[in-house]
Amino acid sequence: MSWLSYKRNRIAILFFSCSILLSNCGQPAEVDIPITRIPPATPTPTQIMPTDLPPPPKTLVVCLGQQPSSLYLYSTADPQADTILQSIYDGPIDLRGYQYEPVILTKLPSLQDGDARIEIVAVSAGQIYLNPETQQPDVLSLGKPFIPAGCSNSDCQSEYDDGEVEMDRLVVDFELLPGIEWSDGEPLTANDSVFSFNIDADDETPTTKYLVHRTSNYEALDDLRARWIGIPGFMDPEFESNFWSPLPEHLLEDMSAVELLSADESARFPIGWGPYVIDRWDAGKEIILRRSDTYFRTSEGLPYFDLLRMRFLGSDFVSALEQVLTGECDVLDESIFSTSLWGRAIEFAAEGRLRFASTQGAIMQRIDFNLGSEGTTTIFSDIRMRRAFATCLDREELVDEALLGLSVVPESYLPPAHPFHVPDPDYELPSLDQALDMLDEVGWLDDDDDPVTPRISSGVNGILDGTPLEVKFFSTQDYFSEIITPKIEENVSRCGIQTVSELGNPSELFEPWPNGPIFGGRFDLVSWAWPTFTSPPCEMFAGFEVPSVDYIYGVNASGFSDPDYDKACLTILLGPAIGDDYSSAIQATSMIFREEVPSLPLYLHPRVVAYGAEICGPDLDPTTFSTLWNLEEFAAGEACNP
Repeated sequence: MSWLSYKRNRIAILFFSCSILLSNCGQPAEVDIPITRIPPATPTPTQIMPTDLPPPPKTLVVCLGQQPSSLYLYSTADPQADTILQSIYDGPIDLRGYQYEPVILTKLPSLQDGDARIEIVAVSAGQIYLNPETQQPDVLSLGKPFIPAGCSNSDCQSEYDDGEVEMDRLVVDFELLPGIEWSDGEPLTANDSVFSFNIDADDETPTTKYLVHRTSNYEALDDLRARWIGIPGFMDPEFESNFWSPLPEHLLEDMSAVELLSADESARFPIGWGPYVIDRWDAGKEIILRRSDTYFRTSEGLPYFDLLRMRFLGSDFVSALEQVLTGECDVLDESIFSTSLWGRAIEFAAEGRLRFASTQGAIMQRIDFNLGSEGTTTIFSDIRMRRAFATCLDREELVDEALLGLSVVPESYLPPAHPFHVPDPDYELPSLDQALDMLDEVGWLDDDDDPVTPRISSGVNGILDGTPLEVKFFSTQDYFSEIITPKIEENVSRCGIQTVSELGNPSELFEPWPNGPIFGGRFDLVSWAWPTFTSPPCEMFAGFEVPSVDYIYGVNASGFSDPDYDKACLTILLGPAIGDDYSSAIQATSMIFREEVPSLPLYLHPRVVAYGAEICGPDLDPTTFSTLWNLEEFAAGEACNP
């Protein structure tokens, strides 16, 4: 029995008990009976039944981990805040299945429909544009590279000399659905989105400013329409999502960006246009939300629940599943659903005691090889070493044993579910025997016929003869790594490869060049997680992203560099994301990635949720910000579809 059913039954019992007490104790002490010649009819007792009283509110209890520090849209994000914000806001745009979907917009703009368009604009010295080589906003000046109008790849890149030059820029129009209201009844307008943009752009607001710095102008055309204009040269492949999530200007306009970081109106009790409104926040315990009277989907009967309780269990993840079984929690958010509980949840689900759902996420765990850079040689500079290691590591076994089969092994830097992923049926890794032969060819020899002991170098380029085949393996200190790292060590030892592992703090491991061991190039192997959402992140292996003194924030720690890969990647990055050239460039980067093996995809981080047997509605998706993205559609009991 869920907490919801338990609560209903308890309330019904209390109401029934009260009716009995009223019937027994509510009569007057003395009653004058009038004398009459006709005996009175036998009176029909009046009964007060629970059905005569208002029904108890339907309540959904969602259990999360730690209490969020803030619910401000532009505060430091954490998983708990993301989940709670799903109930306050709805959209404005959802990201599902690696694609955007409009929620409070009439549609997503497109180049085909004309509400997004490429315009030619004259640019002169001193103006902001996108530098095609650095992929960063820059000031046009003598000798700077630029992409002229009508060009969509690096082949026609030019160098600025003087005067005015023509470049392309994107202009995108968005239109709100009519009748959307804030939960206080005020109309939501395009000006609220522009107000949000201005707050995001403020230096005191702790956001990345990535899109802000690539925006030439963002304005409201009227109450329902907003227009985004990009800086020249920035053909954003995700332009359809460049609508700023609205903030209520009528409530927040008199506060500064600094004040908004901590004000109750923005950080503790923000209002939205979604299905619920925050009613009470009991610090450290729970947040109570009630159904919004102004929700634009009310006519659909949404949300089903009258009240939403967001309970914080803290670090008590051990009892989290039991609280679903006892009805204290209706739904476990992924922030409290420890990976150590997956096995038990699957067992309970098989017994029908609760429900369990999972999907492959958009976060990919990879092992990147250090290939060296600027003429340096490493153990994995030789492609035969990378292919041999890839064969010696049984990744399918890792997924089955460590992740209970809840994930898959990607074959490229794009997840299998990504719309631009195209499998290569002809690609296959060498056999184990071929991998051992490759190690011999490189010069790593098995001198004692014991496959478990490290091989010894003999004629390996850049390695002193007699050196054991030991590789330095870095990873982060988390549950996944603690389980999988020993399995990786055991797995590759069968080929005579010994790994010396170090699980470290991410902030120390991933310091920018040259201080950190990863971006500073002082590693052999690193296992880390990277997100893959809509645009293919080809830059992770582009030569122009290798960290160096000229570009300390480069993301390509492997040092991999291939001119054909870089050319195709620039086509992806320079956009726009349409046409055969764009899709062909993605396929080219995927093919080169598979063949050259600069990195070894391990698995996609699973996303999981557990919920009561009477609850329905959870619809897990790889790319949504929360597994509970559609809280307004959750229901219980007879309201669930058969």
